[in-house]
Order: sequence, then structure tokens, then C-alpha cells
Amino acid sequence: MGNRNERNRVGIGSGRSGILLAAVLLGAVWALPLRAAPPLQAQDGVAEGETAVMADLYDMTQVPRRARKVLFRANGFVRRGNLERAVAVLDGFIADHPDEDHPLLELSLAQDLGDLGRLEEAMTRYRRAVSLQPALARGWYGLADAAYELERYAEAGEAFLQGFAVDPEEPAEVLSYAGTSYLLAEDFPRARQVFSRLIANYPQSQQLRWYQGLVAATVRAGKPEQAASAVEDVQLLYPEDPEMWYLKYQWCVSTGDYRSAAVALNIAGFLRPLRVEEQRQLGDLYTLVGVPELAASHYRAGLDDQAAAAQFERLVSSLVAAHELDEALATLDQALRRNETPTLVSLLGDIHYMRRDFRSAKVAYERLGEMDPDNGRAWLMRGYCALELGEKDDALDLLATASSYRDQSEMAQMLIQRALKM
Repeated sequence: MGNRNERNRVGIGSGRSGILLAAVLLGAVWALPLRAAPPLQAQDGVAEGETAVMADLYDMTQVPRRARKVLFRANGFVRRGNLERAVAVLDGFIADHPDEDHPLLELSLAQDLGDLGRLEEAMTRYRRAVSLQPALARGWYGLADAAYELERYAEAGEAFLQGFAVDPEEPAEVLSYAGTSYLLAEDFPRARQVFSRLIANYPQSQQLRWYQGLVAATVRAGKPEQAASAVEDVQLLYPEDPEMWYLKYQWCVSTGDYRSAAVALNIAGFLRPLRVEEQRQLGDLYTLVGVPELAASHYRAGLDDQAAAAQFERLVSSLVAAHELDEALATLDQALRRNETPTLVSLLGDIHYMRRDFRSAKVAYERLGEMDPDNGRAWLMRGYCALELGEKDDALDLLATASSYRDQSEMAQMLIQRALKM
């Protein structure tokens, strides 16, 4: 990760770039009973009230002379970009003089191994460093960094917490990293504990993403109702932040309150432009709450050059429900030129049927039958259209076939009786 100065190698940072943990709001589902987060215990060998890293832990003057010389020599190789030699120097000295091992030797070696991408070895050395000096916060953070890069998220979360316990600065970001790591590890109870603790202990510096983590953990554990108070709090804190409204939308969906979810997503759209997928989500919500006109407008806004057939199907269905048949036909024409699917062809037949254009409807259902020969509804609707067109013999043949399908049998028999009276 580039050269580091002497202070960085033994004191400041983990030796790797800081972890940038993405927000983990996976879909609209996220929850679990909240248990009080257990107090983090002092590390062995460190007195209660002194769990912070003391300043002299990284003081090179406190390192024994021979070990200090090795550290300086290794750092020289690091500055010249020769990490392999630095590793060899440190590893060789520790192997030859195990009784002179020192936490800063192990920390420096771990950092170099991490920079070389040898993360498993780096984790071993970080563990050795903190076993020699449990108050070495940078060792815990380096261990967390390496575990995170290896996608061993539960280990990363635990190492972040251990580092936080001995860090005199008690940085809030470390708890945020720990909570996010537990989310990625799908340990939702632990994630919720950490985010709850973070919000409770840092009231003057709360961040929206902490609430996003708390709500995500609560919902994903299957009990979204337990996030209600957090959602109320975050709405008071960030009333003009579109991401807060998106968070509320996700939470409302998880509770089945689709009307409130639509309102929240709409407000997010007033505060920033909705993304294409969000327009589709809003269309789905309006479909669920029975407002097809609004559903259609958002499905339309959610179309792009890569729109799939299913997106056109939802748009056309909402237009039909809103009785916008002319626009539905125009949209279907555009969709069918892109990708002819059985569902789109079926919708075409249905629209012609609703317009009482039985000839066009019959043609569409014939095409549906060609695409899906075992579609009983295609046979039934072709027979019905033939009946409406006065084509008795054709209607009887088609309806006889339709009657062999369980779902269409009863209706087909009724239509056959009608045809026989023609």
C-alpha cells in the first residue's frame, strides 16, 4: 500500500488503507429482539480503567536495543519498496531470537505481510502481536482489516470490538465498522447490539448510516416491528434527507404497510430524482394499494433501453387496470417488437377482447397457443372469440379442446352449450 514512515509502522494505523465499509441495506427486508450489549471486558493484564492503549506502547525508545535495530532496518527496506526483504528481516530475527520477540516486531511484520496480500499470515502475526500486548489497539484493527478483506466478517467484527475496548479515543467509527461486519456475517442480533450501543453512546454525533445499520439488522432478523422507535427517531433527526425516507420506505415494506411505503418513497423522490429501479418499486407499491393510474406512470418512468419484458408486462397490466386501453396497446406494440413473450401476447389478446375486437383477439390467442401449446386459456379464449364472431364449428372444436383442461373445463362446457344453441 505504499511506503510508511516509522511512526506509521509501529503506531498510527493498521498499515493498510482504512476500511471503507459499504452500507448494507439488502433489499427491503431486514431484525431481532434487542438484548443489552454486554460490557466489553478489560483485556488480560490491563487494569480496569486502563483498557486504553498507553502512549508508550508505540515508543521506540521502550523497545529493546536489538529489536529496535531490526525494526529500523526493516523500515529502510519498506521505504525503498522492498517489502519482501522487510518481511525476511523481521521473520528471521523472530525465528532466531524467540525470547526477544516484541509486540511491535509482530505488528510491523503483520503490516508488511498485509501489504503484500499475504493476509492469512498477516492475521497470524496480528494475533501474536495482541497476545504479547492485549492493549495494542492497532494490532486489533489490523487483524480486523485483514479478516474483513478475507470476508471473515464475524472475526472482523470481534477484532474491531477488541480494539475499541483498548483504544483510549473510543472512536465511534470503529463500532460502526464492527456493526457492519456483523451485518455482513449475518449475525443480526450482534449487529443490532453494536448499532444500538453506538447510537446510545454518541448522541451528539449520530449518523444516518448508524440507524440504517440498526434497522437493517432488526428487519433482517425477522422482527421489523422492533425497529419502529428507531425509525421514528431517525425521521425527527433527518427530515430532509432523501436516504432517511428511502430507509423508511424499506422498513414500511418489511411491515407490509405498502401505502406508507409509497408515501415515503414519493417523498424521497421529491428530495432527489428517483432511480429507474426506484420508479419500478413505486409502481409496484401503487399496484399493491390499488392505484393503477399512478402505478402506470411510475412503471413508464422506470422503462429504459434495457427494460425487460416483465417491466412492460407490469406497465401494460396497470394501464389495463386503469382502462387506458389505447396506451396499453401502443406500449404492447413497442414491447412485442423488442421481445415477444407469452405473457405479452396474452395481454394483447386480452386488450383486444376488452375492446370487443374479437378478430384481433383471436389472432393473438392463436399466437399464444403456438408459443405455449398446453395453455388451456389460449384454447378457451380462441373458442370464445370464435363464438362471438359467429364461427360455430370452429368455436365447438376449440372449446372441446379447452374442456380437457381442468381450470378451463367448466367455462368451456358452458360456452359449448351456448354454441349448440346457435
